[in-house]
Amino acid sequence: MDTSPLSVLSSALDLGSARLSAISSNLSNVNTPGFKRQDATFAALLESADGGSLAQKTSSPRDLTMSDDLNRPTLTTQQNGAMRLDGNNVDIDAETSRMAAAQIYYEGAAQLLAGQFSNLKYVISGGH
Repeated sequence: MDTSPLSVLSSALDLGSARLSAISSNLSNVNTPGFKRQDATFAALLESADGGSLAQKTSSPRDLTMSDDLNRPTLTTQQNGAMRLDGNNVDIDAETSRMAAAQIYYEGAAQLLAGQFSNLKYVISGGH
């Protein structure tokens, strides 16, 4: 796994985009009988990486090697939760809150990535 700032921020944007897409789908299907809410996960994989099969610790605590699968967000379907009589488990209030949080996350990652490119441009131009 490439841990350069550009690679990490690119993965963060991928997750943000996948999460926004999943939430949009949830909101679009709020009245679809039997629909189960979905979400894009990434943080759960990183949390499980501290000794699980997805990661290997190295001699330095700062070094952590992970499989390339961690670079891609995973779409998960929530089977449990409060379901309505029609089997749909999408809560429009919770989804709109998730959408706001996902937008803030995505915009923050985009700003950090823009800052990295700005720094590269500064260095390439010789500090001018």
